[in-house]
Amino acid sequence: MKTWFVLLALMFVAGCARTPLDPQADRAARDFYAAVHAGDWGRVEASLSPAMARTANRRAAFEHVRRALPPGPVREARAVGWSRPDGADHISTVHLYRFADADVVVNTALAPSGPGGSLQVASFLANRLPKGVVEANRFSLSGKTPQHYAFLATAFLSPLVMVAVAAMAAMTRGLRFKIAWMALALVGVGSAWFNWTTGEGGFTAAQLSLVNMGFGRATDISPWIIRFSMPVGALLVLARLLFLPSRRDEAAA
Repeated sequence: MKTWFVLLALMFVAGCARTPLDPQADRAARDFYAAVHAGDWGRVEASLSPAMARTANRRAAFEHVRRALPPGPVREARAVGWSRPDGADHISTVHLYRFADADVVVNTALAPSGPGGSLQVASFLANRLPKGVVEANRFSLSGKTPQHYAFLATAFLSPLVMVAVAAMAAMTRGLRFKIAWMALALVGVGSAWFNWTTGEGGFTAAQLSLVNMGFGRATDISPWIIRFSMPVGALLVLARLLFLPSRRDEAAA
């Protein structure tokens, strides 16, 4: 039983882990932001992709972005997310820049200039965040409602019930089709989700999964989303084990 719980914990941690951003992409995105922030239009133009370089009024657009950025030095700058569509050669990065009185999130799309070439900027967008958003989206148990705690407890309980019932099926002597019953115990139906920051939630019924429980968020500063599936398979197996004994199975033992 202990091994099952250890495996479940490892699956959960692996599901929450985020692959680090490629250093080349990180450096290219940071360098371009620095050029825009400094108003170094020569560096900006040299970093643009051919399509971006043909955009009309791009200088005015970048100047508008630069003027909207907070004044003063950056206290913290880090990558908080990235994505690369399957089969695509471009990568989208998300960086957080923290100033004394404001935070800025910068989305940069980068595309290679050619096979093995340097990364060029295909799009660039900077948005100031409302004060306190980054802190509000951190995971914390303090100051939450009973609904938050109830959903969190249920989310952890669901996979534990699945694993426990699967273990019960494995240890039940004389149970025919034991492997099938164990697999059924791990099947979850639907997917319930909960936004830990806003308290909003929902449920999708048309979904089957195996031991589906986890935390996730789009970027490192986005709200945490908790999700889990209903242990319907485990309940069916538990009913079979506790309330529907089979004499034929006992005789086979």
